[in-house]
Parts: sequence; structure tokens; C-alpha cells
Amino acid sequence: MSIPIVLDKSTFQGLNYEDIVELHKYYIVNITPLLVSEILGDLTKEEKEGRKPPKDQVTDLAKKMFPYNAYVNMNYKVLIEKSLTGEFTTADNRPFLSATKSINTPTKKGMTFVETPEELSIKRWKKGEFDKLDEIIAEVWRTESKDENVVEEFKTKFNHLKDIKIKDHKPSNEEKFLALKVRLQERLYVELEPEDTINQVIDYFEINPDLRETIQGRWKNEVHPDLYSLANYSMYCYEVVCLYYIGINNSLCGERLTNLLDLEYLFYAPFARVFSTNDKFLKNLFFSVLPAYTFFVTLPELKEDFKKFKEVNEDGKVFDEPPVKDSETYRIWDSVFDMELTRRLKPSKAEIKRKEAEFEEILKIAETGTEGKFEGEGDFVVKETFMSPDDPCPCKSGKALKDCHFPQSEAE
Repeated sequence: MSIPIVLDKSTFQGLNYEDIVELHKYYIVNITPLLVSEILGDLTKEEKEGRKPPKDQVTDLAKKMFPYNAYVNMNYKVLIEKSLTGEFTTADNRPFLSATKSINTPTKKGMTFVETPEELSIKRWKKGEFDKLDEIIAEVWRTESKDENVVEEFKTKFNHLKDIKIKDHKPSNEEKFLALKVRLQERLYVELEPEDTINQVIDYFEINPDLRETIQGRWKNEVHPDLYSLANYSMYCYEVVCLYYIGINNSLCGERLTNLLDLEYLFYAPFARVFSTNDKFLKNLFFSVLPAYTFFVTLPELKEDFKKFKEVNEDGKVFDEPPVKDSETYRIWDSVFDMELTRRLKPSKAEIKRKEAEFEEILKIAETGTEGKFEGEGDFVVKETFMSPDDPCPCKSGKALKDCHFPQSEAE
């Protein structure tokens, strides 16, 4: 068992290599495309005396991105469009990936996935290999992330929200944001016509204009009680950017370009059960938008948890659950899994053997099964991942793969 988590760069950088090893034991790491871009963007940092060259820094960060128990989520822009057209309905608090093919056999149906372009790039960066395209992308990212005109342009897109102001001053920014959220939702879903709100979403996210008629047609011709029902994820993302604008307009947020870029991490929060940032701005906004069924954990809480876990861990011992009850990770696990009930329902040896046989069957079907579409949930998902002998072993012992379940003699 594991719980999906989204980390922004502040938390990712704040966790050392040993922390990341512990992280992968108890969490499924949902790597956002933004995190990959931010890491690559470090290539263009200025070299400073006494510090590693930028390429070495990127290599070190890439080495903390393990290929097991981790996935690169589909880009939010694609998902917003699919949400508006009805192809994507709910995030379900788990990573959302693009399947290579669907398998439909008389006994089982499922999907198979291969490594994404981001995962292939990360694999190269771990070896210190960077091509010309990497350098160009990094330079473009760094240039765009310094263009302050972007913030001014951003503010021009919300004239329909300029008059939303705080009247009763509350004692904390969090309460102010929550009061503003109520006013925002009144504006978007009561005062504006639904078609107008839909057009605002389409325009802000620069959705393919050819789809405007199709999207508006869904609202007019299908039965939807509200815009959440029509396009839940799109409306969530739009509320995020609207709240940031209103925050600026009420002097609750700074206008740093990095704030605008960091909003994107919140777009991926619905694809996890846990969200973590060490950034006060993102933390305030998280508790305003409140992604459904998503817990918040701070960087210090994670580091403290992993410190406790390492202290009680015996060399090579693998735990089925967080080993310290007095930890934020355990409390989250207990809320999600009900640990007492989970222990009582622990599978027998016969059940484990049956599951192992089923697993082998699934691997065979994924390789040889007939491709075909299907309705509803699949019976299996297979993710193709290639690991380096230096990566931590998937058995969660904390040892390198070459020193655990893949001896050096086999690697050679």
C-alpha cells in the first residue's frame, strides 16, 4: 500500500537522498511536469564559486527521482481540455497517465503504459547527459520565468472579478481567503450566466477555439445541475487562478512571477491524497481551494517522520506500514486505510500465492493480449519502467538494486 503525494520544488529540494528513499516506501510520488521543468531550468543558473556547477546540481536532483513508486502526471492543460469536453471526469486522487494501449481479453481488461518523455529525460540527467534541446528548453524556461510582464498580462484577464473586495477584515489571511472564495463562487456560479463563465475558462486556459461550440453544446444539451458537474476539474483549476488574482487585488498575495508559476502545482493536487510545499503562499492558497480528500503535510513534518522511521529501522527490514504511530505519515495512512481494520484483513499465504499467480497472468496478458477498447474500470494497469542498478530496490529495503534483488553478477 502507498498513498499518492504531490511535492513542489521547495519540498523536493528540502528532502535529502535518504529522506527520498523513505518517501518512496510510504508514498506514490506524483511527479508534476512543472517539477521536471523547474529542475531542468536550473541548468541555466549562474555558476558560483564554492558551489557545484549547474549541470551537477541538476544531476543530483534527477538522482532523487526514482523510477519505482513514482509517475509523471499527464499535463494539466490536456486534462482541462478533456474535462471541458467530457472525456475526463474526475481525478480520483491518483496520478493520471496517458495509456500506450488498452488490452481487452475474455478474462481481463486493462491498460499498459511506457516511460514518458519526461521520464526518459530524467534517466539521462541522472547520468549527467544533457543534449542541446535540454539546454534550449532550460533557457526558454528561465527566460519566461523572469518575464514580469506575464503578471501584468495575467491581471488583465479578470476584469469580471475586480470589484470583489474584503469588507469585514478577519484576523488571518486564511479566513480572508475563505471569505473571498465564497464571493468568487457567487460571482462565477450565480451572478454570471453559465455560458459566460465557461467562456472565461476557455479563454484563460487558451483552449482550442474549435472546441468552444462543442463545450457550450454540452452545457445546453446535456443534463448538468451545475458547472462542477459539467467540468469539475476545469472549474477547480479556474478557481485557483481566480483566487490568486483576488488575493493580489486584496493585498493578500505578492505579485512575484514565481507565485504565478507555482500555482501550477495546485493544479495537480487533485491527483494525490497528500500535497506538500514549504512555500507559505502555496500553503495559504491550498487551504483556500481545498482539493477534495487531499491532506496537507509540511516539509518539516515529512523530515521528522523519516528521521523517526530511520531510527527504528533495522538494516534491510521492510515495513508494511509506517513504523511509528506518532507521525504525520501514520496518521494519514490511518485516515485513508483504517490501519486496525487493514491488519485484521491481512491476506493469508494462500491468498498471497493466488495474487502472485494473477500478477504473472497480467504481465503475460499485457505483453501478448489483444488490443481493444473497453468501458468502465480496468482489471489491471501495467507500467513499463527501466531501473538503474544504482536506484533503490523496489522491495523497499533501502538498498541499491544492485546490492539487493539484482546482484552485480546479473547486471553484468
